[in-house]
Amino acid sequence: MFNSKGVSNVSIRMISRELGISHSNLIYHFKDKNTLIEALHQQILEAALSLNESINKEENTLKVLFTNIDKGFEIIYDYRFFMIDLNLIMRENARLYSKFLEIEELRFIMYKKKIDELIAEKILKPETHNNEYDKVIKQIRVISDYWLSSAQIYDANENPEQIIKSYSSLLKHLFFPYLTKTGHQLFCELTTR
Repeated sequence: MFNSKGVSNVSIRMISRELGISHSNLIYHFKDKNTLIEALHQQILEAALSLNESINKEENTLKVLFTNIDKGFEIIYDYRFFMIDLNLIMRENARLYSKFLEIEELRFIMYKKKIDELIAEKILKPETHNNEYDKVIKQIRVISDYWLSSAQIYDANENPEQIIKSYSSLLKHLFFPYLTKTGHQLFCELTTR
């Protein structure tokens, strides 16, 4: 319901009616809409952690990163309401906002680690100026957090698979100018499959 109607247009009573349970039964488990959204956010987080664990066994760092982007976008699409209504959710739920910022710090560290590995493997070029890759990570955050809002406006008639593919490709292309010659070859191999 959140995906199809938006967070602000769905009430706890509407959810209980949709589930065919009483309002009191639903609020026994989730005292309000914010608590329910927190539980759904936890599901997103668990899916992302499980994904990270399953693909990090791969030896090719760029392939791990790109697979993480593709599969991560699929997870986010399943819970698209969260990113589409992100600003509203964060304004209305201080507890979740705080947790979201903590997770963002971890995501930043994860990207920084992957970038350092790619530099060591001579897939990415070393930084040419201070904190260059920190800015790239911030660009990643903007695309990761708001691609669904863009898709909702500009790609409303596309099928979900095409939307996910298009926007995950956009994110992967952020790395292209920073790749070495070897990195370019690997990038082409990974993106033309």
